[in-house]
Amino acid sequence: MDFTASTTLIILVSIGVVALLLGGGGGYLIASKKRKSPAKEKHASQKADPLNTKLRKLYKLLADLTSTLSYERVLDKSLDGSSIALGITGKETEELISAVLFFADDGSVPPVLRVASGRRLTRPDMSKKIPGLKGIIGKTIESGAPQLTTVISQDPELTQFWAFRTCKAGYCIPLRVNLETFGVLLFAHPEELYFAAEQREILNVISRQAMIALQNARLFQEIKDEKDHIIKAEDEARTKLARDLHDGPTQAVAAIAMQANLAGKLLKKNPAAVENELRLIEDTARRTTKEIRHMLFTLRPLVLESEGLAAALNTMAEKMNETYNQNVIVETDENVIYDLEMNSQTVIFTIAEEAVNNVRKHAKAKHIWVRVQRARRDFAVLEIEDDGMGFDTKDVFDNYNQRGSLGMVNMKERATLARGIFHIESKPGKGTKIEVVIPLTDDAADRIRKFQ
Repeated sequence: MDFTASTTLIILVSIGVVALLLGGGGGYLIASKKRKSPAKEKHASQKADPLNTKLRKLYKLLADLTSTLSYERVLDKSLDGSSIALGITGKETEELISAVLFFADDGSVPPVLRVASGRRLTRPDMSKKIPGLKGIIGKTIESGAPQLTTVISQDPELTQFWAFRTCKAGYCIPLRVNLETFGVLLFAHPEELYFAAEQREILNVISRQAMIALQNARLFQEIKDEKDHIIKAEDEARTKLARDLHDGPTQAVAAIAMQANLAGKLLKKNPAAVENELRLIEDTARRTTKEIRHMLFTLRPLVLESEGLAAALNTMAEKMNETYNQNVIVETDENVIYDLEMNSQTVIFTIAEEAVNNVRKHAKAKHIWVRVQRARRDFAVLEIEDDGMGFDTKDVFDNYNQRGSLGMVNMKERATLARGIFHIESKPGKGTKIEVVIPLTDDAADRIRKFQ
């Protein structure tokens, strides 16, 4: 069976047949069942050398594409590899225009597409943003399948790009995983019939390789971000512990030392007053012991590991009442707690403890309610509500760079670690309500990510 260069190229890209490239002299590509004369073999070998050079270059690009963990390099190599692959099929690529458009991560509503990488685009074109709702890109995103056009110069969204105004043929491929579209690969050329079936198939295969590489790069970045979050959280925990020790037990121990010194002096001058001073020392020592035990509990709540989230929250409430005379009411749904992973239970406990502690210190609340409930079928919701002073949330967040406490920011980041959403409502004199939504399934986590 004879193979054309295009067919061979598709096989090469899709299954990585290294032998096609590393075989001596390119004999496989031009092999015939009949032996050729020496003159014909020499001519065929000379003809195959440029093809083999391009194939080797393409193979190196594709090898780099699947091994890199930088999404910028993935995009660049995808466009370069596409150009080389089209050249191997016999198409000229001097006038080929190509681009990768990604949905911008800038909070735009609705989201817009930006040029993440491009070839032969003008400088102004590289900074363009489009909604991706109309024309060939809109059809590609809506259908989730590649789209072909021969009138790209008349496209309602792409006419704002100078580079596409001289083109006729256009081919757009979605960069899609499951039901989520990240962007598109877009190719254009002045020749109307440039993207024939074999060229489109080659571009489709390369786009699939690119999407796999982008997924790998994305997963790597998520792992790196999570690692950074963990390191940051540990550093903040140490800072918080040092501050709490300084503000609480350290001051108390210093007070005990002063009171003991005073008792020693009173023993010589007024022995009758020593008994009262010793009681004060005992009270301070007992209160300090409770505070230290409460700190140890929040640092390593063993009950959370042994008995679960509900028991840990109830123990926290008891210790808050015993140590600080703060009334904390806990309401939990055991069914939803049963569905929570241990890491998510730890995140919920940590957020609840920090929120309750912040209320105790700043809100002057008589009551604090901590609730863990189910929302719909596959979400858990943590609520911390108080009847305290309340505050202006905008003013607090706007001035966090100048503040020493980053409690709410820490809670929000911890919610993100559990793939959740953090929300807070408060008004001066109206108390505060914190809500954290935690997904119970991967599908629920995907819906949260799309919502964000």
